[in-house]
Amino acid sequence: MTVVPSKRQLEQQRARLAEQAPDLTQVLRGSLFERTRRCGVASCHCATGDGHPVVCVGVTMPGGRNKQVTVPSELVPVVRLWTENYRRVWELIEEVSAVNRELLQERLVEPAEASAHKRSSKRSG
Repeated sequence: MTVVPSKRQLEQQRARLAEQAPDLTQVLRGSLFERTRRCGVASCHCATGDGHPVVCVGVTMPGGRNKQVTVPSELVPVVRLWTENYRRVWELIEEVSAVNRELLQERLVEPAEASAHKRSSKRSG
């Protein structure tokens, strides 16, 4: 027999998940990767060797176009944190959504909850 959590337990779980969300000003959708490039100087070792290592962040834009931004070495830790934060935000959204589905499935949602939240968001914003 499955024990259904109470509305209060589910709401507390949802609130705990929301508190774990990283600062949304610190997120970046993309993948951090290293590649090599040639600088174009004929006398440089990269003309015949492996090339210069470059760290980039890449993202697929709407319409399927890829965009790459070269990341200076001193900013790699920042970009790594931002991309990890992005992934964490989406994990948390999925977890909150699962709790909300359970609230809905068990009919533990009140019709006034959504409109009450909208009103409080407008007042604080």
